[in-house]
Amino acid sequence: MSALRTVAKSMLQKADELGCALTNLKLHKLLYLAHGLSLAKHGKPLLDGEPFAAWKYGPVVESLYHDLKIFGSNAIKPDSQFIVNWPTVEQDSTDSAVILSVLRQFGKMSAGTLVEITHKSDGPWHEVYDESARSALIPDEQIQAYFKKHLKAA
Repeated sequence: MSALRTVAKSMLQKADELGCALTNLKLHKLLYLAHGLSLAKHGKPLLDGEPFAAWKYGPVVESLYHDLKIFGSNAIKPDSQFIVNWPTVEQDSTDSAVILSVLRQFGKMSAGTLVEITHKSDGPWHEVYDESARSALIPDEQIQAYFKKHLKAA
């Protein structure tokens, strides 16, 4: 389990190395998938602290969204002045392996495709999303159960 900015910076850095451009929207969907994989496969959350919330375009960690909204819909570079001093996860850690696994499987997909994946009708986002409540929280227990079920089916 790592701090939010640490995981975000690591994902941005790995994505850049793999030639994947990440916007704020795409980063959040990939972080959600990596968080779910970590819960299902390793029994621990990837992100320490703030939970994911169900927003219109999928799962979001609200504070990170606000940190990165200055980039608009542009790709976020890990060496940008705003992010360059954020720490990264240890290279040989489980967290790093989870990030890399998700990027290899989903990193080249469009943000729209990732939104579709995170909006599945049997998924945690769909279960808690409410148009009238902008930030319904998605419990880790629901995320873990969903990802465990789908990892077994894969």
